[in-house]
Amino acid sequence: MRTVTVNVDEVIHETDLALLFLLSSSNGNQQEIWVPKSVIEDADDISVGDSDVEIEIAEWFTEKEGIA
Repeated sequence: MRTVTVNVDEVIHETDLALLFLLSSSNGNQQEIWVPKSVIEDADDISVGDSDVEIEIAEWFTEKEGIA
């Protein structure tokens, strides 16, 4: 799987299948986005409350969601 490094401000919530991330855009706005664990490299190493972390996410997903 080809991945892209995404800077995550905070991991807000977790379900069995996805993680909710708080991301900052280049214009300073923040957005919340749900990301399926299946497209996150080493998803089991990520915990709610983690902040200012770099996450490897499948390239196709970041392009689809406009978060690359």
